[in-house]
Amino acid sequence: MRHLLQRVSVTRKNGSIGLAFLCMTVPLLLVAHPAEKKTLVGVWEVKIVAGGVPLPSLLSIASFGGDGSFTTTGNTKFSLAPPNRGLANERGPGYGRWAQTGDREFKLTFYAALLKDGEVNGYLRVQSTLIFSESGNEFTTRQCKVDFMDADRKVLDSDNDQVKGTRLETP
Repeated sequence: MRHLLQRVSVTRKNGSIGLAFLCMTVPLLLVAHPAEKKTLVGVWEVKIVAGGVPLPSLLSIASFGGDGSFTTTGNTKFSLAPPNRGLANERGPGYGRWAQTGDREFKLTFYAALLKDGEVNGYLRVQSTLIFSESGNEFTTRQCKVDFMDADRKVLDSDNDQVKGTRLETP
C-alpha cells in the first residue's frame, strides 16, 4: 500500500508540474507572439482643413519613411488671415520626424519655410497626433497644432487644423 501511495504522490507531483508548466508556457507564447503592427510607412494623400475655416481644403502628398523621416509637398499657395496676412503667401516643402506612440497612434512634427514672393520670410511648425483607422489605410488627427513663426522663430499665431490621410502606396 505504501508503494502505491508513493506512486500516486509522484503522479500527482508530475501532473502538478505539468499543469504548472502549461500555465506558465501559454501566457509566454501569447506575449511572445507579436501583434500585427500598423505603420505609417508609405505615401499618403492628405487633405487639410486649415483652422476649421470652411475654405477649400488643401491637398498634399506625404511620405513617411521607415526610419521615422517625413516629407510633404502639395498646395503651396495660401493666404493667411489678419494679422499675419503679410507674413507669407506660399509654403515650401515640409520636413520632419514621426514616431509610433500607441497601437494606432503616431506623433508627427515637421517644419516648412514660409515664403513671401519667393523669399523665406518665416517658418511653419506642425505638431500632430495621428490616429489610424481599423484598416490602417486612413488616418485623422486628434490634434494638429500649426504655429506660424517669423524669421527669428518667434510664434506669431497658431491654428488647429483638421487633417485626413488616405494611403496611396506602401513600399
